[in-house]
Amino acid sequence: MSKRNSPKNTKAGLRYVQTIGSLAVPGTLEKVPEEVETKPESLKPEIFATDDWNSIENSVKQICRKQFELTEPGTLYNLHQNVKNVLRSRTGTFLNDCYKEWLSKEFVLLAGSLKSVKGPELLNSLEEVWTSFYSDTLPLLEGAFYLLKPRGRLSVRGIALAAFRDIVFFAEDVEGAIHTKRDSISPGIRHAILILQNVNDSYPPCKNRLRLESLAAQICSPFMGYFGIYENGHLVTPSNEPATFAKRRPSADVGPRRISRPFSVQPQQMDTLNQLFKKAIRQKNLRVEGSRR
Repeated sequence: MSKRNSPKNTKAGLRYVQTIGSLAVPGTLEKVPEEVETKPESLKPEIFATDDWNSIENSVKQICRKQFELTEPGTLYNLHQNVKNVLRSRTGTFLNDCYKEWLSKEFVLLAGSLKSVKGPELLNSLEEVWTSFYSDTLPLLEGAFYLLKPRGRLSVRGIALAAFRDIVFFAEDVEGAIHTKRDSISPGIRHAILILQNVNDSYPPCKNRLRLESLAAQICSPFMGYFGIYENGHLVTPSNEPATFAKRRPSADVGPRRISRPFSVQPQQMDTLNQLFKKAIRQKNLRVEGSRR
């Protein structure tokens, strides 16, 4: 068995590896220190200007613009190391939000390519954009940021699909184009509608997800969604879910609740909760003893 390369020579050793999977998960990983960022809190604007942050942001841009090259050995490995450095730093908790913001900026540019297209041609252009995104961009994003765990939020894949849905898919009058061409919807548009409709990023479903439910009911029959069962685009069996949720909501003016990370209890809060719990138990025991007397 050949001697394993030291972490310093890992990149050189990867030149003999041909598969993307080996590039993504090399045999030896460098040990990342627990604290990479050492700048004081007073320099918060500069905390996000490190080489690791800049590298990750540039990688998102390159992936979305089809400029991310895997010809150089160690490309994915170096990117994974940068992501790991950021996640183990003080600013790691912001990476999910920054990833979503970077994608939104790129998708705004992508949606701009559909502005000059109208009518039935809009669906053809949208299908090309969706096929390129789903087949090329999305797998690269998942492979590049697999270390970015959801922790109660959307995954890397879910964030990208939700951003594509809100920014690109509904950039123009897609409903009107589909209604005009309902009997001859291409497989690519059907695929986009069904995939995007399954992105569960809020409860109750957000406005765009409900719009996709209406579109899915037109191309699939029967179809079961949030409002019930549809046949031929018409709701035939209403669901009790909207009414049940309306009873639980404190106010009709409150928007959909975003699915986020669970509430974390600090040690001081835990001690307070324990004291309240013990006090309630003592009071209950006193009432029981009083009733027996």
